[in-house]
Formats: sequence, C-alpha cells, structure tokens
Amino acid sequence: MIYREKKIYSGDMFEAEIYPITIYERNQSRRKKNKISSKEQKNLNGKNATKKLIRLINTNFTNKDLFATYTYDKEHLPNSLEQAKRDIKNHIRSIRRYLKKNNLPELKYIAVIEHKEGKQAIRIHHHMVLSGDIDRDTLEKLWKKGRCNTHRLQSNEFGYEGLARYIAKDPKGAKRWIPSRNLKKPKISINDFKYSKRKVENISKSQGERELFESLYKGYIFRDYKVEVNDVMGTISIYIKMQKIKK
Repeated sequence: MIYREKKIYSGDMFEAEIYPITIYERNQSRRKKNKISSKEQKNLNGKNATKKLIRLINTNFTNKDLFATYTYDKEHLPNSLEQAKRDIKNHIRSIRRYLKKNNLPELKYIAVIEHKEGKQAIRIHHHMVLSGDIDRDTLEKLWKKGRCNTHRLQSNEFGYEGLARYIAKDPKGAKRWIPSRNLKKPKISINDFKYSKRKVENISKSQGERELFESLYKGYIFRDYKVEVNDVMGTISIYIKMQKIKK
C-alpha cells in the first residue's frame, strides 16, 4: 500500500493530508476521480470550497488587515442579485481609486455576497476581507448604500478559519465569494515515499500525542488531527493541522 503525504502551507497554518493511493495514481498528475452521487458531490464541493477559502485568507491576510460587513438602507436595497454584484464591484473600484490617489499598495480582497429570498424583497448583505492600507473611517464612508461596519482581523490557534467558515456558511438562499486576482495561492507539496503502511498505522493509534506530530513537522505547534479508517479496504487516512511557531 502506497501512502501519499500532501502538505499545504497557508500563512502561519500548516496541514498534512496522508492517504492511500495506487501505483497508477502515483504515476498520474491528478488522482483518479471516483464516481459518487450528486448529493455526495454537492457536499464534497461545499467542503472543498470552504477549505479553499480558509487557505486563501490564511495565506494572504494578517491582523493588520480588515473585515467589513455592508448592509443596505431601505432607499438603496437592490432588486436583484445582479444589482448587488454591481454595487460591491463599484465599491471595490472606489477603494482602488482611493489607494491609487494616495500612493498606497494595491488592494487585496475576498468579497462575499449573501442573500436569501424574502416575501417583500431580496435581503442582501456583503462581507469583505481586505488589505488594511485604507483606514476604517474612510472605508466606511466610501459605502454609499447603507451601513458599513469594520474591524481588524484577529487570528487564533487556527488562523482565520472561524472567520472563513462564518462567511462561507450556507444560509437559505445563495452565497458568492469573489477574490481579487492578486491573491497568492497556498503552497502545496506532494511526497509518495515518506510514509509506510506501518508508520501510518502507528500514527493513527497515537491519540493526538502532541510530541509525535511536532517531531514529524518541526517548527510547528500541533493543533488538531483526524483519522478515518476504511474497514472494507483496510486503509487509513490522516489529517493533521499545525501552526507555525512565532519567533
């Protein structure tokens, strides 16, 4: 049995995914896709989208940056999702103009449009994680459609995962998130030769021993791990989450 180690670096956070593959899969650039039901695929797509959002935020933002929530007053409530998209895009343009005029760094952002259908109107609001080169008062004044509330990002032992899950939540309705093109991608590396079946089995029985994981991945503090056992196939998958030690 071949076990692959996939390491993901996103800002201060580090993840290791250890899972079984075949010799054929090792020789391919991409893993072979298994046929799954549409419901399973929808759940998988949702989980993968949330993972991607968590990693993007952890990779590109720090506690110097901002989180903003935008709501509408009655006079400016959009009559469609398309109008809401235009509103947030126009707001982003106004931020960019301000930064350029004041010789400040280029804007980085992830904007989320969240809405749900109501009897009277489409209730829409926006969330945005953005670079903190613009001061909060100015940012709030640039939103002309209602209220804008901002605060500095605050990371914890899981980086910005809590924030990412909050804005990626699945309300009754729809959600959209739009990243700026200048965001950096998490760094990913693959190793198909580090872990033997016996070593994976030993790790799976460790019951989250911090010393073990911190010896395997030096420079990082252990935060969490999960083990999945497939009794039919006799395989084990391990997920490890760690955080960089701050000097």
